[in-house]
Amino acid sequence: MVILTDKINPTKIPTPKNCSCWTFPLLINRNPKFSVTQMSDLLNKILVICILSANLLAYGAPPQDRLTSKDSSSNLSSYTLIEKEFNYLAPESGNVYLVWQIEGIELSELLTLNDHSKLTDGLLYTPMQASEEGFKVKLKVPATTHINYDFWSTKNKQGHYIDHWDLKSRGRQLVTDDTPIIKQAHYVAMQTKSASRLISKGWLLLAFLMVLYFLWYVLQKRRVEILKSPTPFESILFIGLSLLLLLALARSEILGLNPTNYLNNPKLIIDLVRGSFSDFTFVATITLIFGLATLLTNPIKIKNSLRLIFIILAVGVTIAAFVNITNIILLGKPFTYQWLYYSDFLGSDEAKTAFKENISVGIVLNLIAYGVSLLLLARLLYIAYQLLKSKKHVKYTIFSFLGLGLISLVWFASETQVSWSKGQSQNAITAFVQSMFTANSKASFFTLDLTTEEEAFDPAKSTLLEKPRISNEHGVKNVVVIVLESAGAEYFDAYGGRFGLSPNLNKYAEQALIFDQMYAHSPATNFSLVSMLASMYPDLSFKSITQEHPEINHPTMSSRLKEEGYRTSFFTSADLRFQNCDTYLAHRGFDLVEDFSKITCEDHFQLADTSYKEGNGINDLCLADRFSTWIDEDPNQNFFSMLWTVQGHYPYFFEDEEQDFGVSNLSFNRYLNCLKRNDELVGAVMQFLEDKGLASSTLVVVTGDHGEAFGQHSQYGHGTGIYEENLKVPLYLINHTLFNGERIKDIAGMKDLATTVLPMLGMAVPEIWQGRNLLSSTSNEAYFFAPWSDYLFGYRNGDLKYIFNETENTVQVYNLKNDPKELHNLYHNEMEAAIIKARSKVASWVQFQDKFMTDLLQADQ
Repeated sequence: MVILTDKINPTKIPTPKNCSCWTFPLLINRNPKFSVTQMSDLLNKILVICILSANLLAYGAPPQDRLTSKDSSSNLSSYTLIEKEFNYLAPESGNVYLVWQIEGIELSELLTLNDHSKLTDGLLYTPMQASEEGFKVKLKVPATTHINYDFWSTKNKQGHYIDHWDLKSRGRQLVTDDTPIIKQAHYVAMQTKSASRLISKGWLLLAFLMVLYFLWYVLQKRRVEILKSPTPFESILFIGLSLLLLLALARSEILGLNPTNYLNNPKLIIDLVRGSFSDFTFVATITLIFGLATLLTNPIKIKNSLRLIFIILAVGVTIAAFVNITNIILLGKPFTYQWLYYSDFLGSDEAKTAFKENISVGIVLNLIAYGVSLLLLARLLYIAYQLLKSKKHVKYTIFSFLGLGLISLVWFASETQVSWSKGQSQNAITAFVQSMFTANSKASFFTLDLTTEEEAFDPAKSTLLEKPRISNEHGVKNVVVIVLESAGAEYFDAYGGRFGLSPNLNKYAEQALIFDQMYAHSPATNFSLVSMLASMYPDLSFKSITQEHPEINHPTMSSRLKEEGYRTSFFTSADLRFQNCDTYLAHRGFDLVEDFSKITCEDHFQLADTSYKEGNGINDLCLADRFSTWIDEDPNQNFFSMLWTVQGHYPYFFEDEEQDFGVSNLSFNRYLNCLKRNDELVGAVMQFLEDKGLASSTLVVVTGDHGEAFGQHSQYGHGTGIYEENLKVPLYLINHTLFNGERIKDIAGMKDLATTVLPMLGMAVPEIWQGRNLLSSTSNEAYFFAPWSDYLFGYRNGDLKYIFNETENTVQVYNLKNDPKELHNLYHNEMEAAIIKARSKVASWVQFQDKFMTDLLQADQ
């Protein structure tokens, strides 16, 4: 949405899996006299746990790794049930869930015993009731079993939304009696979406390794034996091994694996190895190249030079690996050449802001600490090797087991099914280098040579209807546009939704013209805002018009109506400070622009995390009250008003008791409640217009700014893809004198709204606009774009939809008639001619729009 920052993402709502309460045994031999064998054993153990130790403080126990599901087919009838009370002393919380499970018991059986609980992603969520002391709840649980539990606060005492998992208060306990479990809440600063737990812990790893090295230094002083210095080849070999371990550490956070759980769940090690194949290949390659080079050259100066170059390279790769954690969090994959090429990323104001927000002196020092740790760890590995080497029987035995173990580990890892994306497992360096080779001019829509047969792109291309869908004789003179935040079409009743969210829209469906194929051109609110008002495709850039050029001189629906003497207003329940939307709207001909901060409303929402200054909102129903008072100020003058909701945006603000829609995801259930609230807003606006006698003279447009995903195509939210769930929105044109419940199969877009509304009011459309009139023309084409994860371009022609991923150079083709959920990619080599034609269509659009925006901005200067 325009309005709430997309820094927060639905994937932040934790879905804990495969976790257990862990212990961290200290593997230190306390014997004051160390033999070589004991020393080698100690160092091996230390080297195994050094990475775990760093992660212990870096990770704690993240939400996704807290509880271990051990469901079986156990029957509760064989257990004695106990009513167990939980008391959570949480003075700063306003809403708390107990998240729990019983080891060895089917969760579905426990669900039947405990009312109001919900089974989500393998865990039970039970709301706790507020009490004088804090929060409490009673559970019916089987005796002599172990219960794992955690506490999730979703609101603070002021009612502001938070997403806090109390890692220190979680626990595991054997249920023997009904003695209450009492826990004191622990509050810590919230982590933001862009925060890496590891990137700020370089100092911890370095300090730990320095302590180990100091211990070795002290101990070896007591021994006569002095270890020889490593040769250049040995240095490269052990730095390479050290590099691989540190890359595995960084990869563990990217994959969401907590190394502190490896001892309890060895399968996590297999998952980590599987996810580190790209890192292993890269490290093995550069180590082999430099290692062989030192063996094949004779002058010691060249050998030492090669060693120095490798050290510099390895330190750089280490730093890149930890920086890549933030890249994955923000972009979904390593930084690539395409980000530079397509979006001018490094030169944009947003890039500079993002750089400043994610870099500091502390971060730089921690990255340097990781580089030093690389060399120190390599030295410790070399020491361990020398100690083993001095005892041949120990050396051969351990090396044999290590070799066999490594082969087995790689084999099991290769057979492991993974749930993460390719971007999460790509090595940062190879991904960037590979992108440089694949991002050639022929792959770029901006520079692709267009064939002479390709007709010039026409943004308003369509076929005129023989007879317009409405006559020119009508009394409609007013317009209300209601934009529902993050409103995916698939959830609404008229579009196949199964949740009964739209009783009011259903009521007015017989007075409406409903478009079955309405699309946002890009899955972002501020992009859709510009497309709706200014009748134009979005700027094909990472940059936003509202952020970069809020004062742009371009006619909009509101400015044209203002010129014709209309009263104009824009009311939103959200925060218009996001990406300068307030400044942009101030130049669009609105008499009045008000957001949450100016509209009187009892229900105020706010994110507790103060780093999100735009994280505010009010009850969407308050828009109806504000709209009605505005109309009453001058009910006889023609008016245009735009109402934009907020509750459909994450974290899905909802203050009332939620209706249970029978979905497993709590966040999804809250979202559905918000969409039903939006339907109530539509009903309230329509009722007001009817009561005031304005229903006949007012066109009410109801649409969404973009969709919202809840697990489809393994994505959540809206900005990361251009699938149907990201882009397809409802579109209702409601007026009982004009429409009778017709359904239109045409493909429509945001840019077409203004060019449809103005002709209905008898007004000319500005020549610079790019939309078509939905009531007098038809079209079977649409174009899409998204730059926030991969660089994605889309094209729909009839039933076929093409998705071009220019970051990965992949193509997806779907037949939306036969496969509306886009589950079966039809792309194959025999489609090459069709793909070339589709690429040419997209390139024609991209190059036209790129020139259009360049000319528009230059003319504005």
